Amino acid sequence: MASLGAVWEPRRMQRRGGTLVVLVGLALAGCSSPSVANTTSATPTVLPAVTTSAPSATPSASPSPTHLPSTAAPTPTRTTPPATTQGDPCADPSVSFDGLTGIDFDRYAKICAGMSFAEASNAMPGPPIDGEASCPWYAFVLSVNDPGLYVAAVTRPDKPGASIYMFLMTWQGDPAAAKAFDAPSTIKGISVGSTTAEVKAAYPTATSITFNDTARGPRTQLIVAGPGGTSMVFDVTSGAVSDMYWGKGIPQGVNGELCSL
Repeated sequence: MASLGAVWEPRRMQRRGGTLVVLVGLALAGCSSPSVANTTSATPTVLPAVTTSAPSATPSASPSPTHLPSTAAPTPTRTTPPATTQGDPCADPSVSFDGLTGIDFDRYAKICAGMSFAEASNAMPGPPIDGEASCPWYAFVLSVNDPGLYVAAVTRPDKPGASIYMFLMTWQGDPAAAKAFDAPSTIKGISVGSTTAEVKAAYPTATSITFNDTARGPRTQLIVAGPGGTSMVFDVTSGAVSDMYWGKGIPQGVNGELCSL
């Protein structure tokens, strides 16, 4: 039974100043004056080399850009779809049966509280839903003799078959094997074999009662109030759910046998 950039950095360009070296050699040749006799040639004077350096251009850092559009990829925003609730065929007859979890406060599959056994037979495929000969107010809607799983619809004993007010599911097999069996479950995943902790986690408002059932002895039940006067009641045996009841008129739990199985 019973999962959704690259940062722009300016490139720095530098201009390195070149150095220009100019060597100038000046040779002063001797000059003869027609009016001056016996003049000797002058020794040429070599001027020191003149080095001319272009002023070194000091590289300046490129200015940091301001007000430039970011090139970083935008962070995607993940949108969580709104939670959806499962359709209720009792409130909306057009809801498809496919994929429906079996149990809710007011129904089992597409059989709804308030239906007669005849209407329930039309709502569900399979054999007709009829009351038992010994208790005509009580009708099986699912029977698995091995390992012993039963789901029943119950009407008032004084008007047998007229209007379903409650459903029940009971597990007659080995309690340790119930959790592994593919039994119907509530829309929150609770079924026979679920633990007390699992029931309270799924239904935090569940209250616990213990009483002495005159027909079945001491019993512990977890009760969950639902909408429109409905309730779910879980019988707990050795820390696990062994029986379940749901429908209207059971806010204080379920006491006694509804019909002998």
